[in-house]
Parts: sequence; structure tokens; C-alpha cells
Amino acid sequence: MHDIDFGTLVPLVNELLMAGLTALGSFAVAKICLWLKAKRDGELGVILDKALAMGISFAGARVATLKGKKLTLEVKSEMVADAANYVLVQVPDAVKALGLTGEHLTRMIEARLQVKADTAP
Repeated sequence: MHDIDFGTLVPLVNELLMAGLTALGSFAVAKICLWLKAKRDGELGVILDKALAMGISFAGARVATLKGKKLTLEVKSEMVADAANYVLVQVPDAVKALGLTGEHLTRMIEARLQVKADTAP
């Protein structure tokens, strides 16, 4: 009977095992990073939503001097501008991290104020 010495294969098996564990670890870390980014973006979205609401309240308070006058489109446009400026000043890091521009903020605020888009040519 002949003995087979597998001792010479140990370094090769060790290298293959380490490569496999490294790949598995890299995959797990990548998945965790994706999950954390999604969680961070969700938290930034909540912060932005609160800032938008506060910006609209701030702009509404500035318009409160009109008391009883009809709220025209010009006034709503001023409110949108005031609210957008408020958000840009108060949470610039969240706006930047989410990749938003002034135009994005304007549309988000108009949606909350239910401003109809001007369709006149």
C-alpha cells in the first residue's frame, strides 16, 4: 500500500481558501456600504423634508403681512424663493449630499404649495 502525502497541497489550499474568504469579505463589505448609504440618504431625506416644511412656514410668516389679501402667483413665487433660500442656508450639506439643485428645491416646494406651473407661452 502506498501513502499519499497531501502536505505539499496545503499551501495551495491555504491560498485558495484565503482568496475565497477575501472575496466573500469584500462582497459583504460592499453590501453593508450600499445599505448604509441608503440609510444615510433616507435620513438626509427626512432632514430635507423637515427643512422644506420649516422653509415654507418661514416664507409664509413673511407673507403674513398681507392679511386677508388674495394669495397671488407672485406672492407664491416669493414664498418659493424664500423657502428655497431658507433650505439652502439651513441644510446645505444635506442638499449637496443628495445632489439637489435650486431647481429641484423649487419644484419640491411648489409641489408642497400646490403651485400650478405657468403654461402660458
